Amino acid sequence: MEVLSDATEQYDRNEKMELYKKVEVAEYWIVDWRKKQVEIYVLLPDENSIDEAEYRLMAVVTEENQEDLKIHMFPKAAITFE
Repeated sequence: MEVLSDATEQYDRNEKMELYKKVEVAEYWIVDWRKKQVEIYVLLPDENSIDEAEYRLMAVVTEENQEDLKIHMFPKAAITFE
């Protein structure tokens, strides 16, 4: 989980995401406190390659759809938007 700031947003969305993909971090959350939202990415096989995986955006969670906030790798774990 990365909490964005003005200084780190580009790094978190690009280089860090690529680094996590290389070491096969299964789930990557980007928390934007300015927009009050959480982007949830899950590492899934790339449809165009046998050996590659890509992060797929599974949900953008805000106050309006906060019931969608869940850890995909641990579906029984309880977590709240607050």
